[in-house]
Amino acid sequence: MILRMDSLSTRFPRVSAGTILPDEFVHALLKESAPEYAHLPLGHRYTDAEEHFAIRLGDEMVVELPHARRTPSWDPVAMRYLAHAAPGWDFHARVPSLVCEPALGYPHRFEISRWIDASTASRSPLHVDAAPAIGRALAQVHAGPVGPDAPLHGSFADSLASRLARAHDRLDDAAPASSPEGARVRTDAVSATWEAALDAPAVLEHGWITGALDPRVVMARGGRFLGLVHWRELSVGDPLSDLGAAALLFEPAGLDGLLEGYGQDGPDLRAQIRAAAVARALGYVGSSAAPIARLGWTRLEEMGMLGDPSRD
Repeated sequence: MILRMDSLSTRFPRVSAGTILPDEFVHALLKESAPEYAHLPLGHRYTDAEEHFAIRLGDEMVVELPHARRTPSWDPVAMRYLAHAAPGWDFHARVPSLVCEPALGYPHRFEISRWIDASTASRSPLHVDAAPAIGRALAQVHAGPVGPDAPLHGSFADSLASRLARAHDRLDDAAPASSPEGARVRTDAVSATWEAALDAPAVLEHGWITGALDPRVVMARGGRFLGLVHWRELSVGDPLSDLGAAALLFEPAGLDGLLEGYGQDGPDLRAQIRAAAVARALGYVGSSAAPIARLGWTRLEEMGMLGDPSRD
């Protein structure tokens, strides 16, 4: 839904999730919350993420504006950790230049940061030999010291068991659907995968996580990994949430390289990453973004989670 300017009074109304803000609204937000950037022309819009959209600001900057509530949302403690840690990482992490508070009825914090001249992994898929670099990047994020005031992720701070229990809703939603080739989800295979993960002892401790890893926040060029953007949900949670999402960036063989770069491996960890990846892929298939939905179906098929369409 596009918010029409001719319906606005002297103050902007509170907007609902999914509302696409017109340029006039964005200019007003910038004048109110980031006047030093308000003179920059608004450029191309990037709208392939359900949770937020981005607009170029001049030649060098970008503003990211959420559609929906998340917990946390550019938490100040997390942003201080990012600003301190990112210069020491061996990959590019786009640190926000400015995090703006809600204003003019717009209910979310929003980010202004420097533009990266690259594509995302959803538009320019990574080669499998990029998997070790992703693994190293996540190992660095996860290894940071966690203070007592660090924010907890609204979903991924829960145990794997709790998250997989909630993922049954995704399974219920996906079960009646079909892949583009007509294949359906094998609920028995999904359940067996989750049970195997829950039977294994925990391997990783909770720590810092990106909180929102998916192909649309992974920057790539020519199949190579360049860096990570959109740190809105940086917080403390289960590293399996990041690793499960990272596994979906590659065909299953990429898990070897991912764990090589991450520096940890073993059958229990692999079982838990596989379970997290299946849960995330079930969410992808319901995405309104066609490339993400297609990726979800592809990875479910590669992991043996789909039936033979000729027998369905």
